[in-house]
Amino acid sequence: MFELAYQEEGNEQIVPIRGKGIVLGRSPDCDVVIKDFGVSRRHAEVVMNGGECRVVDLKSKNGTQVNGVRVPEAALNDGDEILLGKFLIRFRKTLEEKVVLDEEKPLLEEAGTVIRSVGELSKFFLEEKPAKDPTKQREIRPEVDEPGDELAKINRVLRSLSELAKALISAQPEEVPRRVMDAVFEHIPADRGFLMLYDAEGNLKPRVVHHRHGNDEKITISKTIADRVVKDRVAILTSDAQVDPRFKTGDSIRFHGIRSAMCAPLWKGDEVIGIIHVDSPMQTKTFSPDDLELLSALSNYAAVAIQQASLNKKIQEEKVARARLEKYFSPAVATRILSEGEQEVQELELSVLFADIVGFTRLAERMSAQSVAKLLNEYFSRMEEPIFDHDGTVDKFIGDCIMAVFGAPYPQTDHALRAVQVALEMRQRLHELNTERASASPIQMRMGIHSGRAVSGPIGSEKRREFTVLGDTVNIASRIESMVAKAGQIVIGEHTHDLTKGRFEVKDLGIVSLKGKSKTVRVFEVLSEKTK
Repeated sequence: MFELAYQEEGNEQIVPIRGKGIVLGRSPDCDVVIKDFGVSRRHAEVVMNGGECRVVDLKSKNGTQVNGVRVPEAALNDGDEILLGKFLIRFRKTLEEKVVLDEEKPLLEEAGTVIRSVGELSKFFLEEKPAKDPTKQREIRPEVDEPGDELAKINRVLRSLSELAKALISAQPEEVPRRVMDAVFEHIPADRGFLMLYDAEGNLKPRVVHHRHGNDEKITISKTIADRVVKDRVAILTSDAQVDPRFKTGDSIRFHGIRSAMCAPLWKGDEVIGIIHVDSPMQTKTFSPDDLELLSALSNYAAVAIQQASLNKKIQEEKVARARLEKYFSPAVATRILSEGEQEVQELELSVLFADIVGFTRLAERMSAQSVAKLLNEYFSRMEEPIFDHDGTVDKFIGDCIMAVFGAPYPQTDHALRAVQVALEMRQRLHELNTERASASPIQMRMGIHSGRAVSGPIGSEKRREFTVLGDTVNIASRIESMVAKAGQIVIGEHTHDLTKGRFEVKDLGIVSLKGKSKTVRVFEVLSEKTK
């Protein structure tokens, strides 16, 4: 299987290529929508036929390049770079295609292979002198004749870990596995290797595949070895896998020509999050027990770094999600949504508030576009504060109009009371803003509120969904604001009045007909909140 990879807002996006073609472009109906003005609306298409992929330019304005050469159409190979205008996309085989976990019979408990528990190895790195308990080792560990040899080994490990730490300081979360493998290859004489991590379903998935000499052959590892490494939390060195009786019963080692291999768990404490495997085909005695110790140390450090990077990425994603949510929801509601996940579409009893600037078109005609934008930003900022203070939701800004909702996405028994209190506070905030703008024409606003049942939740396409509310309650609130309320007025529907009866000084405006509505509506003007 093949895939396309590209960067969007600092994150790598992966698009698998299956049977059908994938259209790339700026148009919303493309399979991959690219937000770059140098890209045409329908720029190029990647098609797969008989196991081969090709990119076809769709008569784009700025052309399509493959590895720096502009082409009308071209076959794609693993690692090719596709340039749409100046937008870079990488074509590659999926990593699953590059790694094979071969099924084998259970391991035999015979000598010939170095197997060390990571607990034992951790003592080596933490203690001044490693414990030498032969009952806890399944191989003969060479005794150190000279103290200097022991110090040299420790220095080698510390130096490697220090260099890995430096490499990871500036790494983005998605770069950490690759930089870990770069460090492994820098300090261990391997020809090829890979790093695998567990996915959410508990399956090992390759994250990095590395070949020192650039070839693209599949790497096969005995699933028996991988399972043993994870289950028993041990690091394994097969000094010559072809003749090692421990693995003789498995075909994968014998037939794929691996003569020297090491596999270590990515471990932190009692948790294993994946494995690192390295090997050297067609060579013997490439790796030593010292290499195994180093690989285990790097694996431990890597596991900590990967988990920390994953945590940092999650924190960053939550910050972005929170910032996005807090454009529409109060901090308390945003926190609840983040903890409980996206809400389903549901029908709720709620109140909808519309607030609109009166005569905005005439006002804008006397101002520059920049001044209009500055004024609207200041106005919206002032108006949304009381909405969020009462845990309301800013459904949307429509030109110079604000639509706010109370009682969604979470039910509020006092949604009508909150809506009317917010309207009064918004009127006061507008008065303060006009006082500060004494030399300019004052802004006038009218507001309409209606309460009732409405559908609430994320509405939209698969590619873009936004929280909103739909239904007759919304339409009536909008019509009350636009057809009944006048400058400076807050007008509410009868149901809102019933839910807040006795809390506000109101004026009965009688029964009105609203455009597009067969039934008449009784409305009231809110004058002020009653003093207690």
